[in-house]
Amino acid sequence: MKVTVKNQSIEKINTDALIIGLFEKGEARAKACENQAVAAAAQDLVTIEGFKASLGEVARILRPMGLSAKELILVGLGKAENFDEDALCEAARAVFKACKATSLSVLLSDWQLEGKTDEWSVMQLAIAAGTAFEPLTDENRTILEKRHLNIVVRHKGLALNEAAQIGEEIASAMNRAKTLANLPANICTPKYLTDEAKKLAKIKGVAVKIYDEKAIAKLGMNAFAAVAQGSREAPRFIELRYTGATKNDAPVCLVGKAITLDAGGLCLKPSAHITEMKFDMSGGAAVLAVFEEAARKAWPLNLVALIPACENLPDGAAYKPSDVIKTLSGKTVEITNTDAEGRLILADALSYAERFSPRAVIDVATLTGAVEVALGSDITGLFANDPVLCDMVETAADVAHDPVWLLPHAGRRFEKLLKSNVADCVNSGPRGIAGSCVAAAFLAQFVGEETAWAHLDVAATAYRGGKDAHATGRPVPLLMMLLHQMASMPE
Repeated sequence: MKVTVKNQSIEKINTDALIIGLFEKGEARAKACENQAVAAAAQDLVTIEGFKASLGEVARILRPMGLSAKELILVGLGKAENFDEDALCEAARAVFKACKATSLSVLLSDWQLEGKTDEWSVMQLAIAAGTAFEPLTDENRTILEKRHLNIVVRHKGLALNEAAQIGEEIASAMNRAKTLANLPANICTPKYLTDEAKKLAKIKGVAVKIYDEKAIAKLGMNAFAAVAQGSREAPRFIELRYTGATKNDAPVCLVGKAITLDAGGLCLKPSAHITEMKFDMSGGAAVLAVFEEAARKAWPLNLVALIPACENLPDGAAYKPSDVIKTLSGKTVEITNTDAEGRLILADALSYAERFSPRAVIDVATLTGAVEVALGSDITGLFANDPVLCDMVETAADVAHDPVWLLPHAGRRFEKLLKSNVADCVNSGPRGIAGSCVAAAFLAQFVGEETAWAHLDVAATAYRGGKDAHATGRPVPLLMMLLHQMASMPE
């Protein structure tokens, strides 16, 4: 997809489809229709078709009189007093999904929000127009590849062009993450992810290193190896490095959980939602996609991506409740729940990240169902040990409209829930008690004392379950915006 920002009159916009946003009722709608031809067409739709401009409602007019556009598409913005960030994004997604035209134009004036800059609206429109919509058919992919969005503004500026470019890049990375996560588990195996990662070695500044089963054992990543040993699919540990700044600059390290199918191990999951457990590699998919986009666009920063990839299946060789495992850090873990496997593979990956002396470490994982109980299905759980990094993540989330909420994880109240009589800790706390916080407290043990670290629990936000189960591509927008901020400021 290509996004351009232009200043031109509405009558002269030569496009397949001109998109106009309208509010419900009288004066607000009149303000949205400054052009007489548009106002007349909108009034016809209201009178003849009963168009009410409810949020996300879409209607079409072919060959509108007085306009160069081949088609006029009206999208409802809902009530003017309720028009906020969520409403803007919902309306934009609805109209871009409904429109199959290759060339689209929108008026920025229709999408301005009080308290948000024009640059923010441009970026969100670019993301909505370029992000894959369900189902991900070949036809829909072709539409996105050929799509050209023209955002018509009153005053052009470099900042608006930059916002459009960032929106394009976020959409591209989201599509990559969604495509990977939507693949069935028999295709998107650890080897498949490895092969996809190897392709990135062609990008300037990128180095790829893959650890196979023997190498993982030799490293001492026993927790990771234990989770994988119940599957015939061999595990892979993917290490990607991109040098976009000076070699002496400390890298940002992204760690992504990639359980390509999580059956729960011997603590078998209920059958009702087990088909959705192919999405348990969504963290790894997001990290791989973000790394690829940043490297392809030559962002000026150093970046490391670590992706432990394996399956968690029941088998005679599978690791067992009551096992005690020595991790890469040297800490021992008593296994009390084999379905708390994500934190085990992340423990070794986080320990491994320390060898890069990173500027910051951010891990992304579909880690706990408890985070949805706490925050619902639209907000990602955030845990952080550094106030500066925490503030940066929250700012990036706000700008990207990819919301997070800070939750606690430190202190004796959580540490005592991880106490073991036979090891340094257990891998799962008491059932039903602070599940997400306890999981984050477990991970924190494997992060260096001086390392700025943030943990994103995306179990509720990385995919949608049910009949139309699909990946959302989150938290790609947040991560892309965070890296953009880091690339534009010194350490």
